[in-house]
Amino acid sequence: MNRRNIIILVIFNLIILAELIFSLYQASKDPENVTLIFVQYFILLIIPTFIFGRIILKKLVKRQVEDSSQLITPESEEQKALYAQLNEKEELFKDSAVLQKPSSIKSIIRKRALLGKLGLLFIIMMAVSFLDGCVNRLLHPMNLVNILPGQSINVNAPLEKKVSDVKDLSYTSTSDMVKLQFDSIYSGFWVGGTEWRGVLTVDSNIKPGEYKLTINIKGSDSKKPFVFIVRVHENMTDLNKSSMSLITRATGISPWIVFGSSILLIVMVIIIMLKLSNKIEFILLQNGQAEVFFVRKNEFVTEIAFGLGKKNNIKPGDVLNIYTEKGTPVGKVIVQKSTEENSIGIVKAEYNVKPGFIVAVQR
Repeated sequence: MNRRNIIILVIFNLIILAELIFSLYQASKDPENVTLIFVQYFILLIIPTFIFGRIILKKLVKRQVEDSSQLITPESEEQKALYAQLNEKEELFKDSAVLQKPSSIKSIIRKRALLGKLGLLFIIMMAVSFLDGCVNRLLHPMNLVNILPGQSINVNAPLEKKVSDVKDLSYTSTSDMVKLQFDSIYSGFWVGGTEWRGVLTVDSNIKPGEYKLTINIKGSDSKKPFVFIVRVHENMTDLNKSSMSLITRATGISPWIVFGSSILLIVMVIIIMLKLSNKIEFILLQNGQAEVFFVRKNEFVTEIAFGLGKKNNIKPGDVLNIYTEKGTPVGKVIVQKSTEENSIGIVKAEYNVKPGFIVAVQR
């Protein structure tokens, strides 16, 4: 993977991070529907991002192996001739020694492998926290408020009928120490709905317990007005235990904070792994080695592209060795085309070469 590909992948991950932050910001405007709004924005943004990202990366790889489709025609006779060349070269150049990778990259490879495991752990954290946050939101009654003495919290609720001004709203509370400040009227998440938002505050001297706060609409004699159940907890530990979120109950941290942190950590791991991969690629090149980054199988032979080119004194007709990722010898590669940085070669189809295999100049 060259530097241009690395830069594009980093930009791609930064775009996903920006979409995540934007979706969380939009969802925070409507606490009652935070999960639905987050999913709506994030899914609508990330799907086209993945589609365009995949298209761009494909074009980059295709450009790196440009004109490769003209190297081997579907005709079996031409493939048989190339296969015969490979047999001849492998008879002339016997090589069963295990590839000795430069000692300077062994520690880097171990670090990259460790980062890969950490990345997998962060992905699991992201998935679990997202599920936990959604379950918490769905199971939490919309009229239940858990709060501490002296704390204020943003609240919102649907209205039975259309109201144009907060002056048409009032409330009654079972305690003078539970107060509500109406802020605004707005259209709810679902089309046609009207909701209000405000700030609920409890006095610092209030005793722990359960209180009720009823919302009233001017000129309306509703038999079932919206009622908030306000549960005042003695301390943060009791407040966390009241949560439907397993993460919050166990750690006292919101699952959405864990979710956002997991995304950040995943992006950091990807960036570091790309840097390490770039460093490994540089060291390999200094030792006449490069990883296979493109594979296309045919009936008799397989086309591969790797990061050794004219600047590494590689030219069409050269015969190189190919090894597995672990350094086990596989066979020979005959170079068919070379650009400044990359080359395209052929190997026997039965070798099942995969991206990540190593091509090395014969010593």
